[in-house]
Amino acid sequence: MLAFLFGYGFSVLITRLRSRDPHPSRAFALRMFWLFVIAIANCALYYGDVLKDYVLVGLVILAFQRISARAALRLSLACLLAFPALISWSRGLGLNNPVAEPALALYQSGNLLDVLRYGLQAGLRMAFSVTKYFDWDLVMLTCAFAGMYCQRSGFFENIVERRRQLRWLCLGALLFAIFAAALRAIDSASGLHVLEHYDIELWFLLGQMVCFMAAICWLYAAGRCRRLFNWVRQAGRMTLTNYMAQNLFGMLIFSGFGLGLLHRMPYSAHAALALLVFVVQIVFSRWWLARHPTGPLEWLWRRLASIR
Repeated sequence: MLAFLFGYGFSVLITRLRSRDPHPSRAFALRMFWLFVIAIANCALYYGDVLKDYVLVGLVILAFQRISARAALRLSLACLLAFPALISWSRGLGLNNPVAEPALALYQSGNLLDVLRYGLQAGLRMAFSVTKYFDWDLVMLTCAFAGMYCQRSGFFENIVERRRQLRWLCLGALLFAIFAAALRAIDSASGLHVLEHYDIELWFLLGQMVCFMAAICWLYAAGRCRRLFNWVRQAGRMTLTNYMAQNLFGMLIFSGFGLGLLHRMPYSAHAALALLVFVVQIVFSRWWLARHPTGPLEWLWRRLASIR
């Protein structure tokens, strides 16, 4: 979902830059550069940082900045069909990561510098993980092209009139995900393992995603859960700030410098903690945006990108 929204947001940004900047590609690339700098800083907090992957996706989208909505849809569908084969093919190459995995003892250390060093080293290792570029990043790119299509087609501009479409889209995506899951189960049970050469997990994941997103959009278009949407909207306007704050909270809770609770909490505690953090962030976002036009890190990113 985040990859879809980033694709949508990047398409909005490129469109705006083209309307007011004589060098839109350079301006967008500068934004991506500073987002990458922020991503490196975020790696110190959480080695699994995803911002650097969005930078890569953004630069790919930049290369297709002038395509139409129909072309963006065709690209997304082409990715959906081609990438399962590419992902399966890449797994047979035996690619190795050139960067050694750092010792977990660094993260469990009570020394803040050791914890930050672990995050940076592990983040660097992930950045050089070639298999990830043939796997997860391809999924993200597929979602980003879908987001680009929705922005350029104006899909969300008349969402109230699309309630019937959204219901059918939700049902169709659910059936598509079930179909993908059934194919995988049949392939495994039969012992043929045909899908080792065409991994349709991408279909299963994106079927779920579209189902969830269509259901959320239908609730909004139908006027349901208005108070909840009004609250969540504020957190959405500060996505970058809230994302990095979550990683900071995670470091303080799980690392040795903080409470040291890594691998010491049951799943239910993790779920409750995630819900609590998100509720706190919604309250903070509402408080902050009542006094400022944008989030602190969103403001910083914009200011850095304006430096020539």
